[in-house]
Amino acid sequence: MNDSPTLPARTAWMLPALALLCVLAYLAGLTGGFQFDDYPNIVNNSALLAIGHTSSDWLAIALSSDTTALRRPLSMLSFGLNVAWFGMSPLAFKLVNLLIHLLNVALVYAIGRRLAVHLLGSSSRHPGITARNIALLAAGLWLLHPLNVSGVLYVVQRMNELSALFTLAGLFSYTSGRERMLRDGRGLGFALGGLIGFGLLAVFSKENGVLVVAYALVIEATCYRFATPRHDQSTGLKAFFCLSVALPIALFLAYLAQHPHWLPNSYAVRDFTLYQRLLSEARILCDYLLWIFVPIPAWMGLFHDDIATSTGLFSPWTTLLSIVFLIALIAVAWKWRRSSPGLAFAVAWFLIGQSMESTILPLELVFEHRNYLPMAGLLLGVVCLLASWVPRQWPARTLGMGCAALLLGMAGLTAVRAASWGGSALSQALVEVRHHPASSRAQYEAGRAIVIDGAMKGTRAEAEQLALPYFARSAALDKHQVYPAASLVLLLASRGEVPESVIADLADRLRQTPNYVQANPFLDMLINASQQELSLSPSDMSRLVQAALANPHFIYSVRAMILNNYGAYLFNVAHDQQAAISLTAAAAAEDPRNPYFQLNLAKIALAVGQPNEATRHLALAEQLNKAGLYDRQIEEMKSHIPSAAR
Repeated sequence: MNDSPTLPARTAWMLPALALLCVLAYLAGLTGGFQFDDYPNIVNNSALLAIGHTSSDWLAIALSSDTTALRRPLSMLSFGLNVAWFGMSPLAFKLVNLLIHLLNVALVYAIGRRLAVHLLGSSSRHPGITARNIALLAAGLWLLHPLNVSGVLYVVQRMNELSALFTLAGLFSYTSGRERMLRDGRGLGFALGGLIGFGLLAVFSKENGVLVVAYALVIEATCYRFATPRHDQSTGLKAFFCLSVALPIALFLAYLAQHPHWLPNSYAVRDFTLYQRLLSEARILCDYLLWIFVPIPAWMGLFHDDIATSTGLFSPWTTLLSIVFLIALIAVAWKWRRSSPGLAFAVAWFLIGQSMESTILPLELVFEHRNYLPMAGLLLGVVCLLASWVPRQWPARTLGMGCAALLLGMAGLTAVRAASWGGSALSQALVEVRHHPASSRAQYEAGRAIVIDGAMKGTRAEAEQLALPYFARSAALDKHQVYPAASLVLLLASRGEVPESVIADLADRLRQTPNYVQANPFLDMLINASQQELSLSPSDMSRLVQAALANPHFIYSVRAMILNNYGAYLFNVAHDQQAAISLTAAAAAEDPRNPYFQLNLAKIALAVGQPNEATRHLALAEQLNKAGLYDRQIEEMKSHIPSAAR
């Protein structure tokens, strides 16, 4: 089928019209605030708060994420540019996210036009169905799908958007090179060079960018099928995919064979096993497909911890049913790969897109943003499949009106969902609770939003009383969550006596929780206890600290912060200077490469009148401050040290 890459004047307005429709659908959601993981990654990120113009400032920003070893520097730098140009404005962050989403759909459309030619199959088609129209419909559905709302309006998910942007750019380069190879035999270098170059940018935005070569393999296997003018080019392509896809998988499997306990042991931070995760993900993949093809906003949400973990093939019974469905889907796609290449492409693209975050790695079970890029190829393949079934006698106008109605309906659903993101943090939290009443996280966030809203309105006491049932329900729904239990202790301690049962419950959670991230609310509670009067006795605090230190899952950096924050409590509240110094020194020994603890030792030394000791710790902090993260604090500390002691 011939489909010229030049866009005719009569359809040139369609893609900009879809972009405008998308902006209108998201408009009500742009006024919302920051959410959940936005705070540690952006709002409370000390590198972003201390942003300057020196190279060391920008290096500190690039390396300020500790999410993974790669630190996602391109994403962090994009956040830094946002702050440098517009300040800590959530509206500015969300506008940039929306712009990236629009750039992504342009690439989805451009790639889709090329691939649809190959995916429509060879059967007789409706004369109004062209590769251009297929690409427009698929790209429009993806652009306007309500499942993408959390991926666009949740600021921190720019990491995922940027990774998708560079992945799509790499795939655009690949398809451009492959199309040229089919025309004149040239373009192999451009195809592979663009794939590798943009792939690296994708990986440094978020690690799932490594899947760019696997996506390219899906395109090659279902669309181009290694067809080249020369045999050596086909051999070169096969060798490339063997080296970039097959070899890494083989090496990873070899590593697992030599270290059989590595993967199961990595699940020590989770409250589910590898086996349970694999069972659960079969159900979750089916949930994702349901949300994509039956996009009811009430089923979607920021939190999905109300989805139960599968503990066996029949616990719940939908586990086995989901496994059978996925196996059958793969089998049908394989059997029909020649006659219905769109189906094979859709299934392969979706499963490849989920292969990193929805299989064996010890990540959390469910997140909507994992469907962002996997959904794009899925929709393209399904639209191609359905297009091949459209009867030739259907009027073109009716077909066009049906597609327009579908796009408008999708935009309406997105507008409804986006509107809930555009209200106050409290209103959004209450919507999440209404849609997901069995979610511990949703209940916790609702309680937290109520307290913050009350504090802003000057009615904190009444708000805390309203929030208590939400925290209690959150704690009851998930016995591993420390956040609601710590909030209960903090609220009750600020209002009066804390029941022994509440303190005992928090101590048990601190001692047993498998996830070291759960230490964060306790660390905040220690800071609060050192800054305001709470009805917690020193023995209560000691009991909680000892429980936290007894948790074998808390990594060294977490243990160091517990020691440090407890030292601050003893210094400010118990006025035990020697104990505070000992604990802060123990924190520095636990995490010896962190300059933060040497800075705190310097502060304590100044407070107790030991300027020489403060100078020594400050010098150590300077040596450790390789990324320049604490430059300003160090300079400020120097100004407080008498010149004779410097």
